[in-house]
Amino acid sequence: NIMAEVVMLSYWHFFLKDIQKRAEKLRRSLIRLGPFYIKLGQALSTRPDMLPHAYCQELAKLQDQIPPFPTSVALQYIESELGSPAAKLFAEISPEPVAAASLGQVYKARLHSGEAVAVKVQRPGMPLRLALDAHLLHMIGGQLQKFLGARRDIVVAVNEMMRHTFEEIDYTQEGRNAERFAALYGLRDTRGLELGTSTEYGSKVQERNYGGQRRRQRTIHASIIPKSDGLVRVPKVYWNLSSKGVLTMEWIDGIKLTDMEALKEANLDIRHLVDQGIFCSLRQLLEDGFFHGDPHPGNLVVTKEGVLAYFDFGMMGNFPRHYRIGFIRTLVHFVNRDSQGLANDFSFLGFVPEGANLGLIACALKASFGDENSKAQLDFQGIMNQLSAVMYKFNFTLPAEYAMVIRALGSLEGTAKLLDPSFKVIVSIYPFIIGRLLSDPDSDMRQILRELLIRNNGSIRWHRLERLVISISENSTLSSPLKNASSIGDWNSQDGLPRTAGSESSFFDTRAVASATADLLAFVLSEHGMQTRIYLVRDFVKAFDAFLVEVLSFLTSEGSPHTYRDGNISFIKKGGALHMGTHVKCGRNSKKTSKLLHSVHEKDKCHKEGKTHNSGKDKRSEDANENARSTTNQDAFFSSRVLAGIYAFAKAVQSAPEVWIPLFATFAAKPDALALAAAIIARIAQTSSNRISEAAWLVLSRAIHEAYYKECSCKN
Repeated sequence: NIMAEVVMLSYWHFFLKDIQKRAEKLRRSLIRLGPFYIKLGQALSTRPDMLPHAYCQELAKLQDQIPPFPTSVALQYIESELGSPAAKLFAEISPEPVAAASLGQVYKARLHSGEAVAVKVQRPGMPLRLALDAHLLHMIGGQLQKFLGARRDIVVAVNEMMRHTFEEIDYTQEGRNAERFAALYGLRDTRGLELGTSTEYGSKVQERNYGGQRRRQRTIHASIIPKSDGLVRVPKVYWNLSSKGVLTMEWIDGIKLTDMEALKEANLDIRHLVDQGIFCSLRQLLEDGFFHGDPHPGNLVVTKEGVLAYFDFGMMGNFPRHYRIGFIRTLVHFVNRDSQGLANDFSFLGFVPEGANLGLIACALKASFGDENSKAQLDFQGIMNQLSAVMYKFNFTLPAEYAMVIRALGSLEGTAKLLDPSFKVIVSIYPFIIGRLLSDPDSDMRQILRELLIRNNGSIRWHRLERLVISISENSTLSSPLKNASSIGDWNSQDGLPRTAGSESSFFDTRAVASATADLLAFVLSEHGMQTRIYLVRDFVKAFDAFLVEVLSFLTSEGSPHTYRDGNISFIKKGGALHMGTHVKCGRNSKKTSKLLHSVHEKDKCHKEGKTHNSGKDKRSEDANENARSTTNQDAFFSSRVLAGIYAFAKAVQSAPEVWIPLFATFAAKPDALALAAAIIARIAQTSSNRISEAAWLVLSRAIHEAYYKECSCKN
């Protein structure tokens, strides 16, 4: 069969030029060849660094569609593995398997003690068959690589897949994976054990009797202790009824995620289920690093209590810390559309070949983002479509751990979309990452937080800072750590992230947030933060000017200026340039204040000269007026963000004054902080003096007129 398929693929390689049709031919060939080749196709679908995008998309459609083997064969295999007749081991067992896959199938059984269990039975002869298929594939690897247009030796991917597949057919390893997963993420029962651990949990060695021979097998190590409250159900392992080829686990009744009618009849909160699954998956990937590699709908059910239950722990991944930090940094740079930062991230993670031109990669990434008005891709498939062409063109090399993460995220998004068709993975991951950045004191995490809030040129992303501060003010606590970041929603559309809030409560540890704030303030006041301080002065002056215009407009009641409202605060901007003067001496910090004011003044001077030059051109058309009105509205909108952020921060300070007041008192005493405050006050005084004097004359004039008309009306 395999040689016939190779001949056919060679024929299509020469006579079929449409790559999409060739990809479809390959997918059908892999289905005909059987389970090993289906798994190979599934593995290759997560390698955009190796295959063209068309092949990755087509191979992602592959699913295990293998008919079950006879139950009589399964019973014989169970007896040979466990050393006893099936009737002695189980009170009853289903006549047909309840599920079948490429490597094994599952039966529902009942123990003599009355407990319902799931018995997973491996296909007989599977190790030998896999080894033979792998050998044959090594022989035809060159021809297959030519047909696929693969960038590198496809045998590398074959070997990696073989390693994972042989781990999958070792059911004792799967049992240990299940117990570790339960220890990290499983719900607790009334005895304090994790639902999913065996009754021998914590013992170092347990004894079993297989076929009359005493065997000693090591269970999960006692050092794996649950770190926090559980999230999901994990079936318990029955080690006395398990071996390398048979795995007996607790039977958990539940509703399949594909059965929407049953979910609705059970009156389950769909949004809560999505939040629950996403948060558990994000904890796996970004917090602990031990994750389920294939969370597709067949491996998840919902219990009657509304809790997700996980199955099938053969394909598990380990995500080292440096990869987790790299993933977070990459996501932040992607949201920021920082193409150069992304190129540097890919180089740091080892994706980029040695000696590659990062400038060219950054240009290609920038082109893939589209123009500034195009919205960012927020779904995982869209992101992979956006990046896969760049990865293939520049011959990227994805580590095996990242290839499995790609598969896990793809399965996760596909599963979540069954429950919520509008689900987008980045919208869910991004808020969780904010929580991680605030709670982790690691220097790398602090740097990523700065990059999230401060642009490369030093200016502050006020729209993000505002939403972050509001979330902190609403969800801070002194006693609870961050339990669930899924509700840190309301990210502004400027990020491409819609205003969506999760259904579960979330808590920031106020002390962790204060620590992150202290690091951020230390950076702003440092030598490296000079540019940020310059922008801070300008931004505060601009915000105060807009607020002052609103107040004066109310006092003078002149005209009908445009007003922007956000909550309980109103802001206005009529237009006109900000007139920045020279510096003012401010006590012992006059030198630093003067330097800061001079830097701000030079920036404004250049900006003003540019405007003057443009005004010399004969372009006073309707378009120019429209642009001016748009700029005015943007200024008012920007000012609202600055002031609303300050308002929310004041609310956060009120919630825990014992934490925030000492922090700000410490920083307020620093010379650089005093110089910054003096610069802001001096610039506000300079820019507002003329406006206030004009408004004062207008108010006085109006008062005189009102008094005069009142006197005249009284005489009449």
